[in-house]
Amino acid sequence: MTSPFTDDVTRKFFESRKYFGLEADQVTFFQQGTLPCVSDDGRFIMETPYKVAKAPDGNGGVYAALKSKKLLDDMSSRGVKYVDCYGVDNVLVRVADPTFLGYFIEKGVSSAAKVVRKAYPQENVGVFVQRGRGGPLSVVEYSEMDAAMTTEINQSTGRLRYCWSNVCLHMFSLEFLNQVANSLEKDSVYHLAQKKIPSIHGYTMGLKLEQFIFDAFNYSPSTTLFEVLREEEFAPVKNANGSAYDTPDSAKLMLLRLHSRWVVAAGGFLTHSVPLYMTGVEVSPLSSYAGENLEAICRGRTFHAPSEISF
Repeated sequence: MTSPFTDDVTRKFFESRKYFGLEADQVTFFQQGTLPCVSDDGRFIMETPYKVAKAPDGNGGVYAALKSKKLLDDMSSRGVKYVDCYGVDNVLVRVADPTFLGYFIEKGVSSAAKVVRKAYPQENVGVFVQRGRGGPLSVVEYSEMDAAMTTEINQSTGRLRYCWSNVCLHMFSLEFLNQVANSLEKDSVYHLAQKKIPSIHGYTMGLKLEQFIFDAFNYSPSTTLFEVLREEEFAPVKNANGSAYDTPDSAKLMLLRLHSRWVVAAGGFLTHSVPLYMTGVEVSPLSSYAGENLEAICRGRTFHAPSEISF
């Protein structure tokens, strides 16, 4: 999914990389929608004297876009039953994880989410909660949680009561996605995000209307959660290098550390000219998906970090 602002550059990037080994007709690009931006008092913000300022409708716009572009019908015609959905900014995503998919199918639910345990109470992540006794599992954003809720302890476990972080690693049945697309269209529920909006008066503070991808869980008759280790599956890129956390450099280092552990577990050895916590090796996905089948490549061999282990 792209936006009107990213569509052209994304298509060209895939073309220049020869679709990463896929055929061109195996990759479908589609644009999310846009919504008008409004001021705090509810007036439209004008980008020009004749044009209303608009912004993408959030990552939850994927549902309306899949429906309007008839891609749900296309998936059905291809025999697709399950859809893996993930955030593109997570370097450690295991795309179409067979373990997660098998768990999802075995549970017979309409939706599932991988979760990681919160690192500390004030971490800026949304968490899964159950709304009311017997109600659906849904996500509460960190900005919607007060201090008491953020730090509340489950007395039976001694851990945070609200500890399952939403990291945008989801699995849905195609049947459920059809239901969600119709329900979100009917209910028209949006989240407000205060942002700088380009206008005829220069950049001005205003409100963007967005839907979030986790809005789908509010409509799910059955959801299951699947805990994974943060250091193995969650290395987000949200800030520029130089920031304190979640940068391209920090994500790269998490990947190198993970792959280094794979090599050692497979019987390999590492040498390094800088401290190992600052470097590592990268294993090509053509060699291993999640650390499996590396013994024949690594056992008894020494690799000098940084380096790449290719197929």
